[in-house]
Amino acid sequence: MRKALERGIDVLLLMDYHQTLDWLFGLEAKGIKFGLKNITLLLKKMGNPQRSFRSLHVGGTNGKGSVCALLSQSLREQGYSVGMYTSPHIVDFGERIQVNGRNLEEAEMLRLAEEARAINEDMEEEGRRMTFFELTTAMAFRHFQEQAVDLAVVEVGMGGRLDATNVLLPECSVITRVGLEHIEYLGDTIDKIAYEKAGIIKPGIPVVTAARRGEGLEIIKQRATSLGSPLVVVDEDAYLVLGSDLEGTTIRMRDGTVLSAPLPGRFQGENMALAYVALGVLESRGIPVRKEIIAKGFARTSWPGRLETVRIRPRVLLDATHTADGARVVARDLREMVERRLVLVLGVLNDKDLNGMVEALGPLAKIAIATSPRTKRAFSADQVEATLKRHCPRVLKIDDVGRAVSEALHLASEEDTVLVTGSLYTLGEAKRWWDSHKTD
Repeated sequence: MRKALERGIDVLLLMDYHQTLDWLFGLEAKGIKFGLKNITLLLKKMGNPQRSFRSLHVGGTNGKGSVCALLSQSLREQGYSVGMYTSPHIVDFGERIQVNGRNLEEAEMLRLAEEARAINEDMEEEGRRMTFFELTTAMAFRHFQEQAVDLAVVEVGMGGRLDATNVLLPECSVITRVGLEHIEYLGDTIDKIAYEKAGIIKPGIPVVTAARRGEGLEIIKQRATSLGSPLVVVDEDAYLVLGSDLEGTTIRMRDGTVLSAPLPGRFQGENMALAYVALGVLESRGIPVRKEIIAKGFARTSWPGRLETVRIRPRVLLDATHTADGARVVARDLREMVERRLVLVLGVLNDKDLNGMVEALGPLAKIAIATSPRTKRAFSADQVEATLKRHCPRVLKIDDVGRAVSEALHLASEEDTVLVTGSLYTLGEAKRWWDSHKTD
């Protein structure tokens, strides 16, 4: 009887959890709205939980998630209690909000959402419409406050200057490389986008960036100089990639420190170098960080969905590449690391450079499968198919991501490599299918 009652409670909790997610994602469906007025008022009504912890703020275009993972794990190894807020998730909402590597649990999410919903209703009566990202950001900050974290590693959602996370006063601002993305929101040139990314720089707060000359660096320098913020540029001379394969990457920093992380792809060398330099900057902010412990943290870093191997024969790789620049980097690394023929499964959001991504990845594939994740924000499988046909000898169209992965496995020989990529939404559906069908 008791076990039956416990199962009933679990079912009710699950129903409430999914209903709450439906409410949150229903807000997302209403669109994106930039600005800091609403999030500032929301957090004020919550007692400003963001002021209870120190933070690192990570913006840029490619590599933000990997940098966050490296920073978070390394700080945990140093003995700090660490929160991490990233987006979007791959499989479950709880991935977005972590403390010491533990995803937000369903019961915790329900309690945090209940508080956010009550405040949201009050603000709606005042004529203020809160967004999905504003409410989830507030939930993350409240969770970090309740868990009494020492530090939080917080990823910018979109842009930076007007992003809800930009209410933080961090110990260090980190900006990865800048590329074209979200052009309908951020601008249609690198300089316009760099201006938005540079908006996370705060007066007097150190900045570390991997931006390059001609790719937004000048805009970032101007912003840092105007605010008196010390700037460190992590360029090609800051590190050397000693090796990279599908098991991970090893680099040597200019100071001689050798770092290895189980993150495949030479592009991860830049992310590792950026995180290493940012951790070093924390010393100037009175946060002790030991170099030998940084190496230990990097070696234990896990970040799913980045050239992640989920099967060996045929090798199946899941990758979260979602920009043309990212696709070009992944294509370069695949040419070096994968001798096998490629079967490509591609599903892309409609605010991305689909043609640029296909130009990079399409020529590598002997077969490409056009698909579309279940979101209104995605290109249709028809659109992806039409673009792939310009660059790939054989193209199939399968609307459902799970069935597309299944067909790719059917078409691939044991010597081939299956790459599923294009969007975290695509990866999430692929992972859910994989978890329910994997046999090895």
